[in-house]
Amino acid sequence: MSGYTHLLANGRLAQGSAPACGVKLPFDVVVLAAQEYQPSLPGHEVWHVPLDDGPPPSPDERERIRRVARDVARRVRAGQRVLVTCWQGRNRSGVIAGLALVELGIPGKSAARFIRRARNGLTNPHFLQMVVDR
Repeated sequence: MSGYTHLLANGRLAQGSAPACGVKLPFDVVVLAAQEYQPSLPGHEVWHVPLDDGPPPSPDERERIRRVARDVARRVRAGQRVLVTCWQGRNRSGVIAGLALVELGIPGKSAARFIRRARNGLTNPHFLQMVVDR
C-alpha cells in the first residue's frame, strides 16, 4: 500500500509507506520507522526510529515506541502535521500512529480497528497488542 492515509480529520496525523527521497511532503515531521530505510529527507524534520517488523519488541523497544508516540501526539496537539512511515505503511508505522491516537484520546481497540481498516495495518500481533492494551 503506497502513499499515506490521514488518520485525523484535521490532517495533522498520517500514516504511510516509505517516502521517496527528494519529494517535498506536506508535513512538519516525518517519522521513519523502517529499520531498512533511514535516509535523510532535506527540508523535513526527520525522526529516525528504526524498528524490526519481526520478533516481539524488547522492553526497551516498547518504551521507545511509546515515547515516540507520545511525542507525535504532542506535536499534533501543538498544530503540527506528522507523517509516521515504515516500508509498507502498515505495522511499524501502525504501532506508533496507533499509540499516538490513544494518546490523543481514542481508545486502543478503536485506534487499532481504524488502522487495520485504513491501512490494512497492525497485522503484526505484537504491535497490535501494544495498541489494544493501551
